[in-house]
Amino acid sequence: MSTARKHLFLNYKGGTGKTSISAAYGYCLAMAGKKVLMVDLDAQAHLTACLSGESAGRDKSLYSVIAGGARLSDIIVPTSLSNLKLVSSSTSLSALEMPLFRMSLREFRLRKALKAVEREYDYIVIDSAPSIGLLSLNAILASDEILIPMLADFLSFNGLKVLMETLASIERDFSFYLGKIHIFLNRYNHAYSICKECLEATRKFYPQYTLKTVISESQEVMDASSLGKSVFELYPDSGIAEDIKSLVREVNPAPSVTQKFSVAEKVRLAFLNKIEGVKK
Repeated sequence: MSTARKHLFLNYKGGTGKTSISAAYGYCLAMAGKKVLMVDLDAQAHLTACLSGESAGRDKSLYSVIAGGARLSDIIVPTSLSNLKLVSSSTSLSALEMPLFRMSLREFRLRKALKAVEREYDYIVIDSAPSIGLLSLNAILASDEILIPMLADFLSFNGLKVLMETLASIERDFSFYLGKIHIFLNRYNHAYSICKECLEATRKFYPQYTLKTVISESQEVMDASSLGKSVFELYPDSGIAEDIKSLVREVNPAPSVTQKFSVAEKVRLAFLNKIEGVKK
């Protein structure tokens, strides 16, 4: 059985709608029949509230796993979908940075915790806190792909530059390679020229990372999140639901289109192609 694809929703700038979209993204994958584990890595526990209707304050959360050695499987809770599970958060995570700093292999504690359960899921979707710190670094180093939601304004665009430079630095410092980075605009208003200008600028400066999908401005997703429900439960035929489906399809295209090979396999295939060329 293959290991789960680990997708991290990340932006150091707050207010991008990262948590609401990550919750809907995971729910959409689960609706498609995938086994999904959502991980709430923010002490505000907003993802926990979005998926379970409960606020922060659970006795067991990621704090007990990363700092106390508890098993991740012991803190996984159900959601409204049987194949969508949640690792909940609590306010205790806000006090984790200092003890984490004193731990050995502190940057890889989350990766180690996820490894124990990753074969049980098709996807692990992580919602990181909008801050720079050891927890965010743990999330990056535990992930295969990063999804970066940003608002369609130039403050967000400037913040994106800092984030991309930070990711490049992490790759260099840890000899770590992110499989893919996906940038997409959220709360996009097609009537505003500033949104169009920001989208054009993002596509110009980050063409290999910027997705075609944009997530339109929507009241429905905020209403659903406030009730601890998915937008797919309350507004399945809404425009925002279609946008989320488009995001899921673009990030996870058909396997036949995105067949992956290891480096060794690529070398072998290149050699075989060369031999075939000589034969011809």
